[in-house]
Amino acid sequence: EMAATPGLPARPEDGSRDGSAPGAGIPDPEYGPEYGPRGRGRAALTSYCLGICTGAALIAAVLDARLVHWSAYMVILCFFHEVEFLLTAAYRPDTLSADNFLLNHSKAYHVAVLLCWAEFWLEWWLFGAGWKRPGVLSASGLTLTVGALFSRSLAMRTAASNFSHTIETEKRPQHRLVKHGIYRYLRHPAYFGFFWFSVGTQLLLLNPVCTLLYAYASWKFFADRIPYEEELLHEFFPEYARYTERTIIGIPLIPRRNS
Repeated sequence: EMAATPGLPARPEDGSRDGSAPGAGIPDPEYGPEYGPRGRGRAALTSYCLGICTGAALIAAVLDARLVHWSAYMVILCFFHEVEFLLTAAYRPDTLSADNFLLNHSKAYHVAVLLCWAEFWLEWWLFGAGWKRPGVLSASGLTLTVGALFSRSLAMRTAASNFSHTIETEKRPQHRLVKHGIYRYLRHPAYFGFFWFSVGTQLLLLNPVCTLLYAYASWKFFADRIPYEEELLHEFFPEYARYTERTIIGIPLIPRRNS
């Protein structure tokens, strides 16, 4: 994973990196081109809405214990989007915008989320709450989801200023290959985290159809994205070939590129 480890962006963003200097053409030079006064208001409103959603999810769990796994899912989902923005603010303020919440990631992402919600409530309505009763499987999904989210967040923190939500097609002067911390074992820990996060959330919700759909869609996305990114990394860093020999991707059936 490029020290600028991209997180979740859709393929059309590949290569869309703006090469302008941080702060060019905006009122406040401390932030990126989309984070002027209007961008800050949008970010504040987004964060507020995520907080409201988190609170509503917790209230639902208190009112009906049968919904505890739904509430856990919603809290984790809101936390995920909030952390994406906060870590970008901490380590890449030059690229910061409200888009870093990743809520407007892609139409495919929105469709996937709506399908997940639709399956949960449709099965609840058709088969009753017993079909969705939390148990070992949902607990396993919760564990997987939290662990995967931790992996992704740790990847962003470890890569720090080298992290990016988009694939960088040109090497920046300060660009370094991160090989310590979690990158010592996983060369794409943010991708690893998001793949297993997507699968874990569906196990948590006991969504059999979306578990399969999310696993396939996430795998297909990364099976396309990772080889493309690794081609760039081999060009950027001569030592990358040796680095791939002692690290893994951690996503099934995605082979490493040797040179």
